Amino acid sequence: MPAPDPDAIDLGDGWPDRVSVLASMFMAGNRKARKARTLAIFRKLQWGGWNCRWCGDPVPLFKRAEAAFCCEGCRKRAARRRQK
Repeated sequence: MPAPDPDAIDLGDGWPDRVSVLASMFMAGNRKARKARTLAIFRKLQWGGWNCRWCGDPVPLFKRAEAAFCCEGCRKRAARRRQK
């Protein structure tokens, strides 16, 4: 499965004081899926931010909407911690 387009979603003016997500609806692909991804990211940002579960840094907007970690390293460190 291809990764989401890194330029398709952008935070609006006024971030982080005002939460707004701008999505490019002119990109190729499934419009319904893009809209659902945009709404999922908007909800995460609205409810206290979309932060990495390991380090607390913001998750980049090019990640999938269900991403919990900012990078592969944080995901692996969390898995190693769970295994101990």
